[in-house]
Amino acid sequence: MKKYSFILIALFTFSMAFTSCQKEEAENPAFEEDLATNEDVATAANLFQDTEDEVDLQVETRGGGLDCPAVAVSPDDGTFPRTITIDYGPDGCEGPGGRLRQGRIIVFQTDQMANPGATRTITFENFFVDGVQLQATKTLANVSTGTDGITFTRTVDGGSLTFPDGDVAYWEASHTLTQVAGADTPAMIDNVFEIAGGSSGVNRNGVAFTVGITEPLTKRKNCPWIVSGVKAITVNGRTRTLDYGDGACDRIATVTYPNGFTREVLIRNWWRL
Repeated sequence: MKKYSFILIALFTFSMAFTSCQKEEAENPAFEEDLATNEDVATAANLFQDTEDEVDLQVETRGGGLDCPAVAVSPDDGTFPRTITIDYGPDGCEGPGGRLRQGRIIVFQTDQMANPGATRTITFENFFVDGVQLQATKTLANVSTGTDGITFTRTVDGGSLTFPDGDVAYWEASHTLTQVAGADTPAMIDNVFEIAGGSSGVNRNGVAFTVGITEPLTKRKNCPWIVSGVKAITVNGRTRTLDYGDGACDRIATVTYPNGFTREVLIRNWWRL
């Protein structure tokens, strides 16, 4: 009888602790602020990275013969510098990954991006991804000095994400991308880059944050998600980590708070839930 009583007490204690934790999360403004920041940091990184991958694809394929997007190159004589306009139209179209893009991406490029010294500047005109408007000037520069692969610097200036409900998050970033696989083939699909650096911004509730990459992020061209690496996110003096996992191509990341509490998060379109 004592054994069963002990088990019941243990279960009751665990239940109360779990319920208390849930209640604390629901009623704790700091937790809600952390959640908003985690979502905004992950969303900004994912949408701007997705746009970079989309530019690579459309520049390489010239639209792939599809009606949407329409890709125009000027001058279209093989010379540089050149301007590439990627136009999805006001109604937009869905890409292979199911994302709806609307508006235009304007790309100014000084040379083939595989050549040291080449730069690519990306701006947006009424551009939306899944209902979120992106604004920024994004610059990619080839700063390679050897033959072991390509190294880029990447900056995002004046970045903002306007969500369907009118809330706005702001994001600035400075990263270094080092190629660690795929340099010996002409195809882009097997390219793998490690990303270092940091970012900062203001979340959709008006709270400032900073982000430092503490373990290089791994981005494979054949996967839309960051597959590994760790970020440290600081809000109001509190730092938590966002761990992207062990290399699996999925949307799962783990947040660890200063008190050791962890929770699994999905990199997702939270505003459409």
